[in-house]
Amino acid sequence: MSSRYAPMNLFGDNGLRANLPVGLINVADTQEIPNSQEIFVYRDSGASIIIDILQKVSVEDPEAAAKFHLDAIAEDNDATEHNSILVQRPTTNELFPIVLDGRQVLKKAGSIHHLRTLFALFRVKARNHDIVVSFNIPVETGQGTGRNGAVTVEQEQLIIADFYRAVDSLRIVDYNLFAV
Repeated sequence: MSSRYAPMNLFGDNGLRANLPVGLINVADTQEIPNSQEIFVYRDSGASIIIDILQKVSVEDPEAAAKFHLDAIAEDNDATEHNSILVQRPTTNELFPIVLDGRQVLKKAGSIHHLRTLFALFRVKARNHDIVVSFNIPVETGQGTGRNGAVTVEQEQLIIADFYRAVDSLRIVDYNLFAV
């Protein structure tokens, strides 16, 4: 494993585990967040990682369920526009995640912001839950790339690699994490 990544316990010592970039800031260390959520931010940009454990949505088709969750994120962000594409790629993860690459246009503080969201849905069928992993990458914040929290092209490429490393490595350590 590259020294860029380290195994990270999520939702306690026996919940989930994934390889994440070293040096992330755990938002729970500075503010209260729900027990069903893990949030990390990159030190050198406005990019963030959010991992949610949610009740399974009633949409049975996995691709439609993934789109449902990503649309909900765009709605929560008050996106003025959003779209996504299904990413078809081989994975080593036996949980068979559905991966989407989404784009949102947001209006914040009088300027237009462009947010790229790399999104993976893991359906935990036996426990009636969905695990949602989203990497939120501000690619434009109204002041150009690499400014005001927006990532540079080089940072974006690293974060994309980080996303796929996290998705491929995510494992459920203890299914008791999912209360029925």
